[in-house]
Parts: sequence; C-alpha cells; structure tokens
Amino acid sequence: MTDGLDIQLAQAAREMDAAEGSEELLDVAVGWSMAVVPGCQMAGVTMRRRRGRLESVSPSDPVVVACDLLQYELEEGPCLDAITDDTVIAAGDVARDPRWPRWGPQVAKDHGIAGMLSVRLFSSETVHGALNLYSREPGAFDTYAIDIAVLLATHVSVALGSALSDENLRLAVDSRHLIGQAQGILMERFSLDAAAAFAVLSRVSQDRNIRLVAVAEHVVRRRELPGAPVQV
Repeated sequence: MTDGLDIQLAQAAREMDAAEGSEELLDVAVGWSMAVVPGCQMAGVTMRRRRGRLESVSPSDPVVVACDLLQYELEEGPCLDAITDDTVIAAGDVARDPRWPRWGPQVAKDHGIAGMLSVRLFSSETVHGALNLYSREPGAFDTYAIDIAVLLATHVSVALGSALSDENLRLAVDSRHLIGQAQGILMERFSLDAAAAFAVLSRVSQDRNIRLVAVAEHVVRRRELPGAPVQV
C-alpha cells in the first residue's frame, strides 16, 4: 500500500467519524469508495434493516439503486451473497457469471454493468449490510482493488457500528420519554396509576398490532387511544 493511500484511508476514517449520523457517514463512505478503489465508477450501500428488510442507501447514481433493487426482487446478486454467504464477492463480468443467471444479464443489458464488488459491513455481532461498487468495465476490480475495498469497508464497519449504536440509544431515550408522556395523559384522564396506564398502552399495542411507541405517539398527539374505544 502506498503512503498516499494510507493518508487517504486515514482521512476517510476521520471524515466518517466526524459525520452527523449514519446517513452522512455512508455518503462519505461512498464518496471515498469512488475516490480510492480502482475501477469503481458507481457505488452505494445495502443496509439490512429489521426483520431482514434490505434498503439501498447513499447511491452515487440512480443506476445503483436499480441494480440493487433487482437483486432484492430476484433474490440473487453479489450484495446478497456478501451479506449472507461470503464477506467479499467480486465479479469480472456479471453478464456471464453463472452465480446470478437472471440478475447479471439483466443489469448488463439495461444498465451496461460489467463488474461488481460487494464487501460485507459487519461488527462482531451484527451484519449491517454491504458496500457495493459497480463498473461498466469488465474485470475492473483486480486483487489490488479488492484489498483496498476491504480496508475501506473495515473503516466503514467500525464507524457505522458506533453511529448506529448512538442512534439506537437516542431512539430508545426518545421512546421512553414519549411513553412516559402518554402514561401521564392516561393517568390524568382515567385516574390511573403509572402501572395501570402502561398496561393500557401495552394492551392496545398487542390487540391492534401497533408498536408501543406508535400507540404512545398517538396518545400524546391526539389525547386519545388509537382506533375504537378501549375498555380502560
């Protein structure tokens, strides 16, 4: 690795660490992917959300989203394999790659994609998603490019894990505050104690299959329980 690349990766790590939240962090990561990985012409990130739902974020080009979405639809493609099977998936010519007989020829025909490189983003306990790099040139991602992408993805994984933990903590604090407000409203309106008010919120959440925090938000915003009258 050249001294210049060392400096670039260090700068990328600093910028990701300074980012305001995971969304900005991934924007930075995608920008650096295109700057430091040879052959990368377009890039984006697939994030694995709750219940395994996949989402394309921070795309450098609309083509990235189109190619990603087709992977989710067909349930085949490099980023899916990087998330579930192997940490690094490289393809020199997707149109002729037997691993993805439907996805590869389709994105080659519709979008001119030839090469793709997907690298898993993960921590010791969680798979966050994959960093996806695209090229219209066959064989764009050689061993050197793959090594750089893996190093960059390691930096992204560390920074992303920290950012998501911070966001989840803030969300948990906000949710507890919202639920406490809803409890207070029910306590005042129905002359309940705190435990009984929380039980009402929980029962509505379970009976109507609505998240507890969504029930609380409804109560705080409208000063009433969601849906039909509930026996308190």
